[in-house]
Amino acid sequence: MQNLRTWTSSPLARIACRVLGSQRVAMVIGQTVHLSGTTREEFLADAEWVAHELVHLRQFKEHGFVPFLWKYLVESARVGYYHNKYEVEAREEARRVVLATPGHILRPRPLHSQPKSPPA
Repeated sequence: MQNLRTWTSSPLARIACRVLGSQRVAMVIGQTVHLSGTTREEFLADAEWVAHELVHLRQFKEHGFVPFLWKYLVESARVGYYHNKYEVEAREEARRVVLATPGHILRPRPLHSQPKSPPA
């Protein structure tokens, strides 16, 4: 994991924090994990979070930078962040990795990774 490229206090991740209503965010753009509200060390210590972002790194590599970014944005506009098939794949793979890790404890998911409740 030491060769994983990260950008702490990323302006893009800071914007994502505001949009998602979260205090900490990791997001992948190309081959870099952009972080806001967390340190590289805190991020790397969370196996589930790292596994999630590794899926996005793979998705960028498989589809190509511009094609994946376009597909991701179209999918998000179509079905929303939570139901975006690329996010679903990343969440499911991260859970599989964590469940396969002896002694690792599942943590509650951050609010931005859960579907929004319908308005009352």
